[in-house]
Amino acid sequence: MKDKPKFKTVERKSFQPKSEKKPQAVYPRFAKKSGEKEGSVKIRVKGSETQTGALSPRAPEKIRKNRNEEMKVYGENSCHTLFTQRPESIVRLWATIEVAKKQGELLSYLAENKKAYHIVDKEELTTVTGTEHHGGICLLVKKAKTFSLEGYLSTPKQNDCLVFLDNIHNAQNVGGIIRTCSFYGIKGVITENTDKLNSSSAARVAEGGFEFIRMLETKHKQIAFTQLRKAGYQIVHLTHSKKASLLPKINLGNKIVFVLSEVISNEIEYAEDITVQLSVVNPLQNGLNVAVNTGVLLSHWYHLNRV
Repeated sequence: MKDKPKFKTVERKSFQPKSEKKPQAVYPRFAKKSGEKEGSVKIRVKGSETQTGALSPRAPEKIRKNRNEEMKVYGENSCHTLFTQRPESIVRLWATIEVAKKQGELLSYLAENKKAYHIVDKEELTTVTGTEHHGGICLLVKKAKTFSLEGYLSTPKQNDCLVFLDNIHNAQNVGGIIRTCSFYGIKGVITENTDKLNSSSAARVAEGGFEFIRMLETKHKQIAFTQLRKAGYQIVHLTHSKKASLLPKINLGNKIVFVLSEVISNEIEYAEDITVQLSVVNPLQNGLNVAVNTGVLLSHWYHLNRV
């Protein structure tokens, strides 16, 4: 019987799936100078896909910190007011050429202080801001400093008027309230969440009003009310209840807090405070917008205390 032919054993390599990540393309580029030898340079071309989304957990701590501390402000009035009040907070600017021509002082400041600015078209500015209502200009800035309500109240005041934002989530309403507050000289706005105030949309509607307001943060509404009462403040709530007095019939003290909400109660909830109604002939289910309510209340306070 003939011997079986011997075959060479070939070691099989384990199967390795192809990597989904495509390597960066490397293209040779050649340049020739007059009277000299030909040389070559390798140019590495990055992929065309834009990297978006959340930062990687391995991203530098500084980048994550900057994202938390910065926000975008757009609109001519908002950007101009911010520049006049705290120019040092500006990190970067984007503007269309039409608006840039009117911002010579701002651009000179950025150039002198080696801060970046970009002249872009409207489409790119829309991409930067996420809205078509950018007004031709956008600033990347450091967020304004916030204060604790407790710290604010630690300094006694003879005359003061504050506004408390009670679960107001609409950025348009927040911006309208802040604009009205700054118009009537209100210096402090209390909130349980300062992130609601650090809104680009709200800043646009406020037309620069944020630069004249102190953001006062509290952990909880009831804690804030207790602290305010102890500090001698009258707390004024709004209601649709016909049992409540009209605003002009209330004697307002020297220190007062107006509580604002997008949804007004039909009851009198705080017996220890003052609750008022703004109209006895209101046929509407919800009454006025909260920003309009702010204007009515602050106008009344202003004319009692300033005129």
